[in-house]
Amino acid sequence: MPKERIFCACAPGLEPILAAELAALGLEARAVRGGAEASGEDAAAVACLASRTADTVLLRLWEGDASGLAAAKRAAARRAAGARLEIRTGPGRATISVDAAGAPLFRRGWRARVGAAPLRESLAAGILLASRWAGDRPFLDPMCGSGTLAIEAALIAARRAPGLGRAFAFEGLPGHDAARTERLRAHLAALARPVAVPIHASDRNAGALRLAQKNAAAAGVGDAIRFSREDAALVRPPAGAGLCAVNPPYGVRLDADVTAAWRALGALLPRLAGWEVAVLGPDRGYEGLLPLAPAAALPVSNGGISCRLLRFTP
Repeated sequence: MPKERIFCACAPGLEPILAAELAALGLEARAVRGGAEASGEDAAAVACLASRTADTVLLRLWEGDASGLAAAKRAAARRAAGARLEIRTGPGRATISVDAAGAPLFRRGWRARVGAAPLRESLAAGILLASRWAGDRPFLDPMCGSGTLAIEAALIAARRAPGLGRAFAFEGLPGHDAARTERLRAHLAALARPVAVPIHASDRNAGALRLAQKNAAAAGVGDAIRFSREDAALVRPPAGAGLCAVNPPYGVRLDADVTAAWRALGALLPRLAGWEVAVLGPDRGYEGLLPLAPAAALPVSNGGISCRLLRFTP
């Protein structure tokens, strides 16, 4: 089967993480501004069904000299069978693509309702992949909100591909091999396994916790996550060295006592000796409220807010 060429978009800052994920899925991939370009057999299907970090997938129909764009548009329109063409032009070059997904990939289908300042599922997954989470060590989110980080952590630990229960736009394109896509779905489904590590999620807000539990149940991982109502400052992490990933209040998207939240996280850090801690925070210096400096920082955008993914090793 000829190789397909695709472009996958992601949250700004996660481009290398997305490219590495696509490469791990068997595609040739490279990070570019705004996402990653990839190629390989069934590239569109692989990305739509299995990528956790991608937000959209564009299937490349044509790429060439801009002088040939008019003729290429006519040919691409026949291949797209009525789907809207995505045309990009640059200095002397142009591309024509079609949306292979049909709907944003971060809409996993399990979110009961949108809580305050929701973290996109794809960004949560990107944070976890950037932290080398593979489901082989304990996990903790002490400010879980609607549960996105813990749910994505459980889905990664269970090796459940995010797109298995969805239909995608590429399946309606002329010449699509439905049997081939079903074989890919079956292959990905066969990789699933039980979650074998403790995954703990807590929040001091009872309403947020109830929403998180509903979301986890809808995602099919309710039994894999231990939820509890606790202040982050008092949380006792599960035994063993693991990953703590947290998205504390920013003071931008949420009206909350931001300083108190970050100080509560600071009170927890000494009990996480030997753990890796990933904190998604705004580029506003709140990490100065913590008792130690980050070992690394990755600039990333969260819903248009300039943030940094901070890595700590208590």
